[in-house]
Amino acid sequence: MELNMDWSTLWWVRPEELIQKIDDTIPKRMEAAVREVQREAITLLSQQGTGRQYKVPGTKSTYYTASSPGQPPAVATGDLKKSVDVDVSGDGLMGEVGTEEEHGMMLQFGTRNILARPWLDVAFNNCIYQIVGIFSQDWMQ
Repeated sequence: MELNMDWSTLWWVRPEELIQKIDDTIPKRMEAAVREVQREAITLLSQQGTGRQYKVPGTKSTYYTASSPGQPPAVATGDLKKSVDVDVSGDGLMGEVGTEEEHGMMLQFGTRNILARPWLDVAFNNCIYQIVGIFSQDWMQ
């Protein structure tokens, strides 16, 4: 994707105005970008798996179909999906999407006993064009 900006529309803008506009806009754009990744992560974590069937933790007779290695984690309890959160810091220069749930990282990267079920990097990669689009918009809007 190309990043195009029509600089001819900025000939009349004072540099300090442009800098202030960018400073005001960056946090909003970062928020929009991380929310896009969050939505995609939640979508990925909402899918049923194609692997083995297991009992839903904490139930006696409810089962779910787990994900196969390499697929995003399947929904068992929905706790991981509900825990996906965002944070924008550093005056909007840093955005994070993730979870405090320990099993989120275990599923993303795998463990000695569990093959990886990547979801967060997949969500980011699925959104890369939307993210580029968010940051490519006219900065003087």
